[in-house]
Amino acid sequence: MAKLTIPLIVIIIAIVIVVPQTLFIVDETQLAIVTRFGEFKRAHNAPGLQVKTPFAEQVTTFDKRLLRVDVAPASLLTSDKRNLLIDSYARYRIVDPLIFFKNLRNETLADARVGDIVNSQLRQEVARDLQEEVISETREDIMDQVTKDSNRIEIARRDVFETYGGINDPYVTVRIDDDPTDDVRPRLATAEELKFLETDPSPESLAGLNITYAVSIRQALGIVIIDVRIKRADFPPDIETSVFSRMEAERERIASGLRAEGTRRDSEIRADVDRQVNIILETAEGMSALLRGEAEQEAIEILAESLEKNPEFYHFRRSLEAYKVFMDSKTTVILDPNSDLLRFLSDPSGGS
Repeated sequence: MAKLTIPLIVIIIAIVIVVPQTLFIVDETQLAIVTRFGEFKRAHNAPGLQVKTPFAEQVTTFDKRLLRVDVAPASLLTSDKRNLLIDSYARYRIVDPLIFFKNLRNETLADARVGDIVNSQLRQEVARDLQEEVISETREDIMDQVTKDSNRIEIARRDVFETYGGINDPYVTVRIDDDPTDDVRPRLATAEELKFLETDPSPESLAGLNITYAVSIRQALGIVIIDVRIKRADFPPDIETSVFSRMEAERERIASGLRAEGTRRDSEIRADVDRQVNIILETAEGMSALLRGEAEQEAIEILAESLEKNPEFYHFRRSLEAYKVFMDSKTTVILDPNSDLLRFLSDPSGGS
């Protein structure tokens, strides 16, 4: 029994030691490479249980999720010679673990390299733009261009042929700057120019022009920069106060102009309203006078008609109106016995 127990214990111990050295798991969020004594053997991009040679082979994993690096703030000069303190960040993803491992080794070194690349491209791009463009909403277009340029890194002509597939490699781009003194972005070399450059590094037809070679960052470092964005774009502390003072004065000037315009418009509106009110009142008074005239004319016509029919009644009515004017409760009136008013007061029915 003891003879069987010892080998069994040895087997169990061997399994406990060897199995962890043989099997490993690649998580959904990871990429993995296997090396043997520092030499690359294979890559594992899919998640799951994998096998390796125990003890001899080592596994290195990388995060394949979107990674963020905060780029160190930098003081950059715009095309109108204004300094801006720009704080930015970039997001990138590891897409080729082998190239990443060969050239960057780990994420710490990758963050530093991405920060340097982004700062360099940001410096070049800001130098082509005005300060107002960098701090306004149009800077989104600027950052899209920085993202695009950051996915290419410049290399020596020698590396184009020794490391990559030559000038015609799909990941290699050749750009020519016709005038290095201006702010115009370098253009892509034409097919004819590429033909000359393939055999001659300095063809006579391109003499005096600035020629740069670049390769996709995917092929060079095994990563892809997804986007670059500015967190803050501030003025340097030494000029911030004066800039804000100028901005405040400019805003006050604009506000004063708007207030003056508002006052002018207010006067115009009030004058227009007063004019319309006067027109309405004059129209109303004219209509009122016309109606009064028509009414008085009609009244006169009615009275004239009544006078023709019964002159005595009209005379009596006019007498009553006269009495009404001067008589009140304290007035004493002496009437003639033959007065029409006395006869009316004595017999309102008129003796009928």
